Amino acid sequence: MTTDEVKAYLWQAYKLDKRLQREQMKLEKLRASIEYRSPAFDGMGGHGSGDRLSEAVASIVERSQRVDELAVLYAKKYAEIEHSIRSVGDDVLEEVLELRYLQYMKWENITDKMGYKDTRWVQRLHGRALKNLSQTIESHV
Repeated sequence: MTTDEVKAYLWQAYKLDKRLQREQMKLEKLRASIEYRSPAFDGMGGHGSGDRLSEAVASIVERSQRVDELAVLYAKKYAEIEHSIRSVGDDVLEEVLELRYLQYMKWENITDKMGYKDTRWVQRLHGRALKNLSQTIESHV
């Protein structure tokens, strides 16, 4: 497995997290639109207002189910990646990977958090960690 493939694997949790956040925002927007328009759905607004309310509620239920499914998928992927990172076998290298791929930190923040002065050093550690993880993944395949 190349380092680019390992990075792509590690970024899966981040991508799912962002997708989940987008879906949650859409859900909240739907809920807010119903709350905002609720007087129009009280049955007094003429013909079809009950149908519109039913459609809106159905949309919310459908979006909620999508959010729930994504949340489960994200939790599973996060745990899988966390387990993979722990297989590296070096606390420092594992910390670099965890901060980067599970806490989504930028290089400067990782450098500060780990107490290093040089971002390039952290990036070198990252390269070692990716190589170790690649070997670990290949040995389990």
